[in-house]
Amino acid sequence: MGNIMVTPAVLDFLIAQRVDTVFMSIHGRFRGRLMHEHSKNVRLRLAQYQQLQIPDVALRVAKDVVRGKVSNARAFLLKAARRRGRSEELVQTASRLAATVERLEEMKTLNQVRGCEGRASALYFEVFGKLLTNPDFTFTERNRRPPMDPVNVLLSLGYTLLANVVETAVQIVGLDPYLGALHEVAYGRPSLVCDLMEEYRSVIVDPLVVACLNRRSFTPDDFERVGDGEPVRFRRRAMRWFIELFERRLRGAILYPPGGQRLTYRQVIEAQVRSFARCLLGTEEAYLPFFIR
Repeated sequence: MGNIMVTPAVLDFLIAQRVDTVFMSIHGRFRGRLMHEHSKNVRLRLAQYQQLQIPDVALRVAKDVVRGKVSNARAFLLKAARRRGRSEELVQTASRLAATVERLEEMKTLNQVRGCEGRASALYFEVFGKLLTNPDFTFTERNRRPPMDPVNVLLSLGYTLLANVVETAVQIVGLDPYLGALHEVAYGRPSLVCDLMEEYRSVIVDPLVVACLNRRSFTPDDFERVGDGEPVRFRRRAMRWFIELFERRLRGAILYPPGGQRLTYRQVIEAQVRSFARCLLGTEEAYLPFFIR
């Protein structure tokens, strides 16, 4: 991250040990990654290209992705409401998200599913600010590219880090990160990564951001404000601390129902990508997102 020199000896070690290495700007923007040999599993990639070009398959996958995202967002809000002695606004939004999930089955096109996902995200972020108890930080709306306030800086960096973890899992399994279902194919966009990371936003990143701010892990001085109407930037020391907290979150263990065992979140992500691959190959009937309670 930032202006870091990597010696030839270190590069040789990273390649030899197949260590996934991501290069980011000092402000957390993805710049590139050290690529290793592509997967030799041509059959899997062919299945991905063939299956996701079938409209009914792509529609089913998109619905599953949105179902996972919205259901986990709902669960996160309900958990927060219980901790706060039941916040009616959070509970009402959770009910509206549940209704959104139910309406998914009525959707007949990908654009309808994308619209449904967009409305659910808008509902969720309307109440996200209610989760913050630290008076030094407020949240009114989701903004990005660039983020305009400290909360959005944390969310954007967290989502970037999460995308890198998911892309690593996609590469390990042997899928093409650029062909998904919910997110349209666009030059340079890892659509499959964008799809498969959706179910983890409110499982990994959002709780981390809320906890960091409410527990005062950061102060307003950890962010640079250039001026009115200008993007807010993370100071280097604070950014390193957030990355450390993110890695700790990934190392946390949780019960993984399909296997009936406790896995780290990083292991869960790879297990879910492998499950998705089996669905494309036809050895599993349908993709089941990772749900939290």
